[in-house]
Amino acid sequence: MNFIELQTNRNTIIRGVFIRSSNCNSKTVVVCIPGFECVATTAPKFIRFTNELLSLPSNSIAGVVRYDPTGIGLSDGEYHRTTIDTLVDDLTTIMNYLLVNYEKFSFITHSLGICVLIEYLKLNKQKIEINKIILLAPALNQCKLHRYWFMQQKQPNLTWEIFKNNFQESNFVEYLNNHSSDQLKPCRAYEITYEFVRICSTKDYSFALADYQNQILHIHANADPVVPIESVKDRFIHNRIFSSTDHDLEEPNILFEWTKQASKFIYETF
Repeated sequence: MNFIELQTNRNTIIRGVFIRSSNCNSKTVVVCIPGFECVATTAPKFIRFTNELLSLPSNSIAGVVRYDPTGIGLSDGEYHRTTIDTLVDDLTTIMNYLLVNYEKFSFITHSLGICVLIEYLKLNKQKIEINKIILLAPALNQCKLHRYWFMQQKQPNLTWEIFKNNFQESNFVEYLNNHSSDQLKPCRAYEITYEFVRICSTKDYSFALADYQNQILHIHANADPVVPIESVKDRFIHNRIFSSTDHDLEEPNILFEWTKQASKFIYETF
């Protein structure tokens, strides 16, 4: 295992780990991209996935990189200053480091992580060759999800169907207008600016991955209360849906199963 410490374009230091395989000649790396308020270096799902992937006899990768975004986990900085742009800058810093020696990449993303990857690919699609993409509870439809989360603050047991039938845009607009852009909104463990909410609530990344359809494995809990599976408009060819409410997909019984399936998918050819 190698410890990574890199300086971003914003002069912050981000850190992660590079767990190398025995295949030192490979030019392929797997990159783990965490979701909102999440880390990759020590997350059980990414650790388990790494161990499973590198244990397979068909090992054809150089290793797995797990990093923490600015302001969380091992990395320096202030998390409340996070924006989609800063998250993309963090990923760009990791990728620039890897592109010096590696040519082909697979990605495993959780929740908001896929939005970060899509934004990165908008600017860098021609630079890299993508092998596979694993989507864990992808929060692609940020536009609808932020409105759903707004309603969920007052209705903890909200379902996607109830949200669709009862949401009123005027209430959401008033909610945003009542808070200044730099005002901090409490989240699960950190705070974020309302500007982050305002910008993300205009984004819908649905169908942005159409060019990679056969290279994607979609994994989701059927009763995910954070990113309801009904919010995913894409119909991915390869998917694994579990009977669970676990957005993090770290319940032991499903973690064991999906990490095996995802690891095999990385090595499969179609």
